[in-house]
Amino acid sequence: MIKLTPQRQIIYNIFKQSKTPLSAEMIYNLLEPNTMNLSTVYRSIDYFFENDLILKFHFNHKSYYFLNTEQHHHYFICTNCLKMNSVDCHLSKTITKLENEHNLLITNHEMTFYGLCSNCQKH
Repeated sequence: MIKLTPQRQIIYNIFKQSKTPLSAEMIYNLLEPNTMNLSTVYRSIDYFFENDLILKFHFNHKSYYFLNTEQHHHYFICTNCLKMNSVDCHLSKTITKLENEHNLLITNHEMTFYGLCSNCQKH
């Protein structure tokens, strides 16, 4: 059972409202002053990640997080503005083939595309 403390609820709401991935520092800077300290933000992020509520990726030596939706898909993330678009997954045949050929049970996979969105290409 997921336990959302008042601090976790605040951070979770920030994730729900965000259109881009967020780092812990970005979340901290969005908070009202004296709401919580940065270590509380990190602990909340760890809790969300351990409970599969958020996903993580690394870019330029920094971790970014975004909500984990129930429908599986992949992402395109702009390396300039961090705009994120979902991309449908079309790997089911490949996964089935891998499982059958190598006697595997694949339980999850991730794929992220990086580049520049149309707005950032113009600059």
